[in-house]
Amino acid sequence: MRIGDTARKEKILVIMPTYHSRMEWLERAVDSVVCQTYENLDCVVVKDGCRNADGGMSCIECATCRETVSFFRSLADRRFSFYTLPVNLGAAGWGARNFAIMNTHHDLICYLDDDNWYEPDHIERLYDAISDRDSDMAYTGTRLWSSDMRVISERMHPERPKQGYVDTSEIMHRRRLIHTHGGWRKVPKCNDWDIVSRWSDARWAHTNAITLNFYVREGCGVHRT
Repeated sequence: MRIGDTARKEKILVIMPTYHSRMEWLERAVDSVVCQTYENLDCVVVKDGCRNADGGMSCIECATCRETVSFFRSLADRRFSFYTLPVNLGAAGWGARNFAIMNTHHDLICYLDDDNWYEPDHIERLYDAISDRDSDMAYTGTRLWSSDMRVISERMHPERPKQGYVDTSEIMHRRRLIHTHGGWRKVPKCNDWDIVSRWSDARWAHTNAITLNFYVREGCGVHRT
């Protein structure tokens, strides 16, 4: 499968959890989806429920939530849909991802955290890798950016995924992996590895390219090689 060949293209689901993120991050993430060379996609954005400042009961929405809602509802691209969870589930978007999976039917699923962004050929290359090799999942290489927008390093790991070397936004997978091994879970950290580690019997592939941009927030520990 090559760019421009539309005969075999499947519609791909992009899931984007969000919660109280900066508007420039959201705009950058959305723009990177809009500009994909692989155009046959749906992007489901799920905002976690708002939480009172004291950490108590969830509220309906705050000023930041209202801005997020307004932004996504103003998008003219019909491939995007937006939902708000009624409560705050926290824990790095596990609830938002499960909600999107449970309410869609797409066989191929990929993810984008709202502070990261794709290169234009990200989805195309993942699709090529997973379809050409008849794989259950594929993942890609990553460019890491500092909080002041400098390139820190690039990460290529074209081997079987292992802990610390695979990120949620790098992945595309077949829905059957969810049916067989279960969905995203609330874990203390690394819920990307929690789900990938359950796919030990899956056929995997790598794009052999760097197609994801990962924004390293202060205090975020990631492998940089």
